[in-house]
Amino acid sequence: MAWVDSKHAWWSGTAAVDPVLRRLERAAPAPQRRARSRARVMMEREKVRAAFANPREFTTSPLYRRLSRTVAATDRLLGLACLGRPGQYPTFLFFGAVHQLLLAGADHPLAKFYPSVTGDAARPPDSGAGHALVSFCAQFEAELAATIGTRLVQTNHVQRSFGLRLGLSMIAAEVHGAAHLIEVGASAGLNLRFDRYGYHIGGREYGDLSSPVQVEVESYGRARLPDLDALPGIASVLGVDLHPVDVTDPAERAWLEALVWPENHRQRALLGAALELAAADPPPMLAGDAIDVLPGIGVALPAGEPRVVFHCATRMHVPENRREAFDAAIACLGETGPLWWLSVEDAPGVDCRPRPTRLGPILGLRRPGAVAEPIAVVDGHLEWIEMLA
Repeated sequence: MAWVDSKHAWWSGTAAVDPVLRRLERAAPAPQRRARSRARVMMEREKVRAAFANPREFTTSPLYRRLSRTVAATDRLLGLACLGRPGQYPTFLFFGAVHQLLLAGADHPLAKFYPSVTGDAARPPDSGAGHALVSFCAQFEAELAATIGTRLVQTNHVQRSFGLRLGLSMIAAEVHGAAHLIEVGASAGLNLRFDRYGYHIGGREYGDLSSPVQVEVESYGRARLPDLDALPGIASVLGVDLHPVDVTDPAERAWLEALVWPENHRQRALLGAALELAAADPPPMLAGDAIDVLPGIGVALPAGEPRVVFHCATRMHVPENRREAFDAAIACLGETGPLWWLSVEDAPGVDCRPRPTRLGPILGLRRPGAVAEPIAVVDGHLEWIEMLA
């Protein structure tokens, strides 16, 4: 059916090279190795350039769409963007590093283009933002290089907790006894606190309406939503991530906030409220590669007790040659107890809607002993949902 760990394998680059190929590479003559190395660097550089030249992900950020074209056309900026660890989304990582410095108070004209810094007074992106970015990166090159070279892209869209709550409400009547909930690619674990948020959809309200975190979702389609207050009992929760985010660390929280696009004020406020709530009672997290640690988690859970696994925008980033192992590791959770597998991942291969007007990934459910089935088409950040009959 999350990141093998932290949502960071955006292409099958050097991190995914087969060990046999590595041995053959080492056995080649030195000049041949150097030539291959240069070719590989150039190939990956062009992949990064292509990511900035056509940044489809920035649908709600006119500023990042404009600045992306500047990065693609400027070799010095492209060199900075290539400093990320293998598999990191270069656009998210680069702009997160820039944004972090600006939010921390970096004094530069580029700040005037960022709504997150100057609010409604932000200048239009086409009035010189590209030139300002080039100047900013020259002035803060060392700081940007350090951040890009060490940080991971670990976005936390609190809206996505709605997908988990919806999925749990779909299986509430089937789960006998309290379930053990595991999120793969959990980052800061904010989805694991889904039961402490309020939800508003289709004119109805669910969850904790007194919570500082209130999630609003638009509903489309004729299929009815289930009762989102009818949930299975939860025996335990656990987040798995290669590098879990410590929600009590101000520096870690600042990085998560920097990954929010400058125009997304509502998402930024929602993230801040969720981080405050989680910091007061951090969810349990396990550091490790999901492929390595999930089988052990399955064995450690009480035999026969139900378990639910959830991942969102995670498998899509796993290198293709590791996805089978990723799926097998999740399936291992069902070897000692019934497993319900919820995911928000790729768009449907075959769209069953007669006249689809909204495109997005699928919220899918795989029940014990069954094949995966689509529940809904959703926005990637769960801003809207279209239930399927």
